[in-house]
Amino acid sequence: MPLRDLISALADDLDIGVVLTDGQLAPPGPHILYVNTTFERMTGFDRAEILGKNPRIFQGAGTSLAARKRLARALRNGERHTTTLVNYRKTGEAYLCAIDVFPIVAPDGALISAVALEREVERKPGRRPTARTGKSG
Repeated sequence: MPLRDLISALADDLDIGVVLTDGQLAPPGPHILYVNTTFERMTGFDRAEILGKNPRIFQGAGTSLAARKRLARALRNGERHTTTLVNYRKTGEAYLCAIDVFPIVAPDGALISAVALEREVERKPGRRPTARTGKSG
């Protein structure tokens, strides 16, 4: 069973956003291969609008460049990574997104794909979204 079909079978009915990307980290990649319905609801984008696009389409002025670089470094090293980023919905509204990314690597260590579990984090009253990051593994 292809990886995309396996992820779809597991994630279609989850109440957490799921994104599958390819392993191409150099621009213009990575490319989105799959998102579940929860992710569509969270971002306001239809699946057809984002398949094949780069996940950076959800980022903007409030998204931490340092956090993005730490995430990319972890993926290059084949490490699981957790972070919270300011992402943006289709409407342009910013939201905090807690992301747990799992790399899928080949026996030689090359990144094949990445699976991200994403959920919106509630903001504290009176605070704008900010980016926080941490590493786990």
